[in-house]
Amino acid sequence: MLILPHTRIQEDTMLSLIGLAVIVTMTTLLILGRIAPIVGLTVIPVTGALVAGYTFTEIGDFFGEGLSSVLNVAVMLVFAILFFAIMNQAGLFDPLVRLTVKLTRGNVVAICVGTVLLAAVCHLDGAGASTFLIVIPALLPLYRHLGMSPYLLLLLAAMSMGVLNMLPWGGPVGRASAVVGIDPVELWRGLIPVQILSLVLLVIAAVLLGLREQRRIAARGGAPVIEEDVQEESSSEAAAETRVEERELATVGAGGSSGSTGTADAVVGTSTGGPSDRIGHGTGSARNTQDFAGDNDDVWGAHDDAPATPRWRMATNAVLVLAMLALLISDILPAPLAFMLGLSAALMVNHPRVKDQMEAIKSHGGSAVATGAIVLAAGCFLGIMEHSGMLDSLATDAVAILPSALVPYLHLIVGFFGLPLELVLSTDAHYFALLPVVEGISTEAGVGTLSVVYAVLVGNIIGTFISPFAAALWLALGLAGCDIGKHIRYSFFPMWIFSVVVLVLALALGLIPWS
Repeated sequence: MLILPHTRIQEDTMLSLIGLAVIVTMTTLLILGRIAPIVGLTVIPVTGALVAGYTFTEIGDFFGEGLSSVLNVAVMLVFAILFFAIMNQAGLFDPLVRLTVKLTRGNVVAICVGTVLLAAVCHLDGAGASTFLIVIPALLPLYRHLGMSPYLLLLLAAMSMGVLNMLPWGGPVGRASAVVGIDPVELWRGLIPVQILSLVLLVIAAVLLGLREQRRIAARGGAPVIEEDVQEESSSEAAAETRVEERELATVGAGGSSGSTGTADAVVGTSTGGPSDRIGHGTGSARNTQDFAGDNDDVWGAHDDAPATPRWRMATNAVLVLAMLALLISDILPAPLAFMLGLSAALMVNHPRVKDQMEAIKSHGGSAVATGAIVLAAGCFLGIMEHSGMLDSLATDAVAILPSALVPYLHLIVGFFGLPLELVLSTDAHYFALLPVVEGISTEAGVGTLSVVYAVLVGNIIGTFISPFAAALWLALGLAGCDIGKHIRYSFFPMWIFSVVVLVLALALGLIPWS
């Protein structure tokens, strides 16, 4: 009778160690850029499952479960990238870029604040994929035009969405509610002061990150500073637009060259066929975007030598985009089907001839297919790690090694390390596997259930979209043309510091009970 439990403990411990080795190996290699995402997301977890003693048949079942969880995201991603690529090539976002630059006068800090506020409003529905689909296509051309890093866009959007996830229909609150048996609306009522505090701190963080980005751009020799002697009122609208356009071009002058090729990709006035804002064609201004662009920088595929888009076509494209956003928000149709229909309409409006439609798909399809393949590979990783039991064992064993003197503070420790845990646990594992263990141990030590839930939630929720387990993150990376390893390197410490500051202030102000 004693042999079976002992054997089971040994099996769980071994499974935890293998799972930890898989996650650490894959995350480290991705961060260091030593392995392609598709390779890391498939070969490493399959190897770990084989070492754990699973058969190829069982691994195939795990893969099938994981694939089904990301299939809709992968399909949506492929067609969304093609849809927005055609819209960008038609120059639909150019007026938005010009207007935003005029309103903010090229102020990087103002754009950062606007990013977090826009993401917060868009994420009221709690759907990460739809929020990324709205925010990134709208703001990415502006970020690139001003020389701002797309990784900053991802960071700000992810932090804002994490704060909004405290809503009762957000995934983490719903999962926590199911675990502890408390109504999600009741949980949220206690979180409202914390959420308000987080929104205030979010704006402050956006200002600080904007100032840091402003210094980085200035150091590269391309600070987006608009001249102070603007006198738009004294001229006609066309002349004013010309002057603003000239000032915009002046702000993104040539920066230092980097990379092995020693060439600079022109965001304004390039003829290479790379990403372009299509503003001020034919100029000689160029800047190197390799330092902050991902491997899929051609995801938008705009060409500066493209003919001007007629006004009626621009208006139709705008209606198509608004209709797509309405479908995503209303949830009338599944998002993949909505983008299939949207892409079909976009092709017919912008490329009436069948030959041109096929050429448009070919020109933008490479990045779309490559990013979709990464999402499918992520499904393999998620399926094996979750359905093999590695994540559950890892969550259980993680708290078992804690010294007894620290048990009364277990919920605070887990809250403090909540964001780093996102890199080794999925959201489901964090709340369905780790939270019950923490809650059980902490309540035995006299800590209230609400204290445990709030500490774990607040410490973890900001880091939802830094984890490779978040399918919506892969969608965002594909839309922004960014790399998962660079995103983790760029966002990890700002997001963790923000999480800890919110948790500490909430505890200090009494918004979260200590015990």
